[in-house]
Amino acid sequence: MKRSRRQILKLLAAGSAAALAAPAAVLAETAPKRRGPRPPATATHALTPPASPALRAEIAKQKRDLLAVLKNLRDYKLPAGSPLAFTFRPLRAARRGGGS
Repeated sequence: MKRSRRQILKLLAAGSAAALAAPAAVLAETAPKRRGPRPPATATHALTPPASPALRAEIAKQKRDLLAVLKNLRDYKLPAGSPLAFTFRPLRAARRGGGS
């Protein structure tokens, strides 16, 4: 649904007026009450099963391979004055509002 700028500003003004009209005490009452301390952060991982030795070995292998590739890329020296791999050129925005 397309709205005009005037409709959006009316909606914004109505929402602001409604927010100012509502007493802050009513808004505070609707906030959820905290009961007790939060569980420790490690408790969220208690539901995941431990990784198998094969899975841990595969993850370690992939990390090792990734580090080797990154080291190779970082160590590669480009000759001075070599052409850029790409050049960023922003595209013009498409015109809205109809083309007859």
